[in-house]
Amino acid sequence: CIYLYLSMFLHEVKVSAKGRNEARIVSAFGASMCPKLVREVMSHNRPVRVNALLALCEELQNPASLVGCVDLGIVSVLNAQVSADQDPLTRLRAAKALEICSRNATGVHALLQCNTAQMIVSALSDDEIEVREYVYRALIEFSTGNLSCVHALVAADYPAILINQLRTAKEKTVLQPLALRLLHNCLYSGCGLESALGHSAVETCIELLASIDTEVRREAASTLIALCLADVAKMLAIECGAIEIIIELLKDSDRLVRSAAAGALMTITTADEGKQAIISFDEIKKRNSVSLLAELLNEKDDILTTNTLKCIANIAVHPKAREILKNKTKFIDRLTTLCICDNAAIGKNARIVKKAIFLCPKEAL
Repeated sequence: CIYLYLSMFLHEVKVSAKGRNEARIVSAFGASMCPKLVREVMSHNRPVRVNALLALCEELQNPASLVGCVDLGIVSVLNAQVSADQDPLTRLRAAKALEICSRNATGVHALLQCNTAQMIVSALSDDEIEVREYVYRALIEFSTGNLSCVHALVAADYPAILINQLRTAKEKTVLQPLALRLLHNCLYSGCGLESALGHSAVETCIELLASIDTEVRREAASTLIALCLADVAKMLAIECGAIEIIIELLKDSDRLVRSAAAGALMTITTADEGKQAIISFDEIKKRNSVSLLAELLNEKDDILTTNTLKCIANIAVHPKAREILKNKTKFIDRLTTLCICDNAAIGKNARIVKKAIFLCPKEAL
């Protein structure tokens, strides 16, 4: 009897004290982990779906898990959720997951194969600023250093869309640097550059050079460098008064802004019209931009020094600029020091400047 009683006690069915929480994501292991996670990400049950997306963001940081989820089509699922799901948290976590995918070569390949650039373009107008931020970051990672991905952006008309976002102030200031970086990536394609120029990219960047936000000014100047590799962009920048704005940025409190401004001025002054614009600006406004450039060489920053040297090399062929530089003893001393510095690129550019000032005079422009 005692044995029978114990047997019944041990094997009786007990009612659970708590109901099962269906939204709780329980980890699977081995081959079943990725299929289970992808199924739950696709769930129509919101709590299950958003919790699964949170777990997915963790798992995607493991390269093996990323490969497994990609093979099961997770990128297409995320594309659809980012672009069309009605739930803001679902869109946010799906966008974050895409951004994590974009950091990995396997993920980038999947984004390209699944036409992510085209599929999520509407997300740049998402009401949630965090969704847009993750989308920008994903697309920047996706297209950096990968020409096939750049072509995908251009095919989806990103240059026009981004310029419209920036020019009409549809994008918040905090996200404008990301929009500019993505636009900059588009310019590595000839078609992308052509599209950007056709949609007022030069004028837009010049307007943003006056932004109160330091990062916006820096990215606008950097994007202008790439745009002005095209001769038509140089002429347009000069006509739109870019020279005066850029010269003011050479005095910006932020070193990276000064460096980007020197780079933009360097690109524009490869054209004779750019050289003349600086001299004319100084004469009309009673400024001394040539001296300002010379003073920048005293800063201990390799990129700023390189950009400044290239810019000075461009304008030094102008007789008036050359005469100013010749008579600056401290500048010549600094230039001589740079000619023999340890940085080979800086030394080379310093010697080019010295040659332009002393050995290769040209007729007045």
